[in-house]
Amino acid sequence: MWLLLGEAFATVNIAVVAPMEGEFALLGEELIDGAQIAVDDLNSQGGINGQKINLIKVDDQCNDMLAISKAQMMAVAKDNKMNLVIGPFCNGNEFANVASIYAKSGIMQIVPMVLDSSQFDVNYKGLIKLAGLEKEQGKTFFDYYQSNFEDKKVALVYDASSRKQVEVVAGIQKNFTDANRSLFLESYNLLNYADMEDLAEEIAKQNQIAYLLGGANQVSELAKEIRYENKDLILFVNRYQVGTVYEKELGDWADGTYFMAFSSLKDDPDFTETLVQLRLKGAEPRGVGVYGYAAVKLWAIIVNKANSFNYSALGKILNKYRFKMPWGEVGFKNGNPDKPAGYGVYVLENGEYTQVY
Repeated sequence: MWLLLGEAFATVNIAVVAPMEGEFALLGEELIDGAQIAVDDLNSQGGINGQKINLIKVDDQCNDMLAISKAQMMAVAKDNKMNLVIGPFCNGNEFANVASIYAKSGIMQIVPMVLDSSQFDVNYKGLIKLAGLEKEQGKTFFDYYQSNFEDKKVALVYDASSRKQVEVVAGIQKNFTDANRSLFLESYNLLNYADMEDLAEEIAKQNQIAYLLGGANQVSELAKEIRYENKDLILFVNRYQVGTVYEKELGDWADGTYFMAFSSLKDDPDFTETLVQLRLKGAEPRGVGVYGYAAVKLWAIIVNKANSFNYSALGKILNKYRFKMPWGEVGFKNGNPDKPAGYGVYVLENGEYTQVY
């Protein structure tokens, strides 16, 4: 059903729901590794209330139906009841149903990834969101564009059937409009193009930058066609949409691509002390691993303040205090952060990601 990391099942169990195979497996591994570092740290200090913590990784394969079935299995489990679920990493159309299952069974849930507005509005006593809305990456992109590529024409490519992508597009369009830069932005709906070659040709003729949203295979195919047309056109993609497919399909042509992703926080003064401590232990959370780490640590603080694992008691503590997170001090209202984890901009060169914003 799921894979246990460590000893036999004990009273305190944390599950990380993340893909373990396929194009998002590397990101799932990062999330699990970050949570494992935090669990190991807590266990080295005696665990929670004197009880060791087990970390369990649950593979939902980024599939809505599997996410529901895995949640249902964890909800009815008695001998290995979950105290906390981190995830799911992939938040699909069934997010509200999955969150409801955990809430009804009294399992605290911490979601480390960005959500669309309908998902963000789902609220339960024990549902905590660390990140903000999908559309907020639009502000990060626009600010970076203004500082580095002002007056270059941008092609904004998306799938209009995806609510998340539509919200990102709306956010970017608003930023350009508010700055009186609308003439520098052209939107392209993937559903209107049967041939990627035709779309790539149109984009390359009229633009110097392309922000590509869509499925991993769609984005990779289009990016490759754009490179055929104009190898110097600047490409932006979302790391959590393209997974490992993009680099695999483009090879050396992936170099120079800009990736939208969570900030690494390695240079954030609020995270410096924690990072130093981790490095002294020979561990360093990568990418989304920081957010897996932060989720476990936040839960531990809430449990200690409540002196209880009770679902309702934890919910009360969450609304009562502010919490020091790697990206600053955060308060939660209905589980929503007043200072969410934010996006950064990375560039890929020679197989290495460097954060540039």
